[in-house]
Amino acid sequence: MPSLKIALVSDWYLPRVGGLELHMRDLARELTRRGHEAHVITATPGPPGQDGFPVHRLRVPLLPVLRTIANRRALDVLEEIVRRERFDLLHCHAGLSPLAIGGVHVARRLGIPSVVTEHSVLRGQRTLLRLLDSVSGWLGRPDVLSGVSRYVVQEQRRIYRRDDIVVLPNGIDLDAWRVQRPPTSELRVTSVMRFTRRKRPTDFVRAIPEIMRRLPPGICPRFTLVGDGPERPRVEREAHRLGVEDLLELPGLLSRQEIKHILARSALFVLPTIKEALSIATLEARCVGLPVVARNHGGVSDALVHGRHGFLADTWEEFIDYIVRLLCDAELRHRMAEEAKLDLDRFAWDEVIWRHERVYQMAQERCARSAGLAPLRRWTGPAVIQLGKPVPRMAAEG
Repeated sequence: MPSLKIALVSDWYLPRVGGLELHMRDLARELTRRGHEAHVITATPGPPGQDGFPVHRLRVPLLPVLRTIANRRALDVLEEIVRRERFDLLHCHAGLSPLAIGGVHVARRLGIPSVVTEHSVLRGQRTLLRLLDSVSGWLGRPDVLSGVSRYVVQEQRRIYRRDDIVVLPNGIDLDAWRVQRPPTSELRVTSVMRFTRRKRPTDFVRAIPEIMRRLPPGICPRFTLVGDGPERPRVEREAHRLGVEDLLELPGLLSRQEIKHILARSALFVLPTIKEALSIATLEARCVGLPVVARNHGGVSDALVHGRHGFLADTWEEFIDYIVRLLCDAELRHRMAEEAKLDLDRFAWDEVIWRHERVYQMAQERCARSAGLAPLRRWTGPAVIQLGKPVPRMAAEG
């Protein structure tokens, strides 16, 4: 398709570390490599772009903890940037990002195509989002609404009562994650995550004594939990309470190269998270050649096939049992490790960028068809829900 000038919009971006932030950086890089001009627009403070594309950081008040824009004045700043840069399309990331949703309204005001991609499991917010969308046009009706996995898309369809929502997965660099693992890898159980309650890092710690109780004598794995975040103190306290500090390594935030080195020396990858939209960490572990044990909730089923690349556990007991089974069965572990490296092409960047380009083309066509047909409305309310107050109000342009 012809090259486009694309703005990737979200409240959250690097140096805040998480799957969304890393994906936006990688997406901007890959779009740029394929001849498009990608920019990032964010409310997260930090340095200017250092990855080969511009990063516009809004100097606006942010809400504490959430670190999102605090009021609609930030949307005026956003609109100034969009007008100045003359973008062909706005791709807004995370349906719960006020700046991203504001981006949809700005795009409609200016007649620019817009795409929204949801990166989170929305369970627990269904009633609120449905109310906001029905009363005030919360999403602003983007030209294309998408989610990173089939599970997320199914949730979106139920909430917004739209059947035209598409899957737009995250991508990984397959070549960068493929490594030659040592012939005798350590019996190491590894997980990688941001330490937030949603990711459940303490569950990884709580699994250790249960796993050890079920293992036969002579099998003594190590456990490595890579990452950092607000839940780290609770993780450390739980490890001390359970007496597993000697079995657990907490190396903190690591570079991708360092994570790849740890994965290459591991026996299996585990994911205790329940509300997981897709799990890029699982795909990266598979690419290295690790069988995966994950909870069968959310979109992780898009990332692996049960019984082939690892196991999907419906219950906590199954989760522990599958880990023990793989630790005890070297032949099964080796077979699944070989299978794990296969069937990843649909997450390779060439395929993922192709999907993005098709979605961008769809958004352009829909925007062109609707030009001049729908009344433009402006978001005049506060940007987020704060202290129980409703967030967005929509008022007709006078």
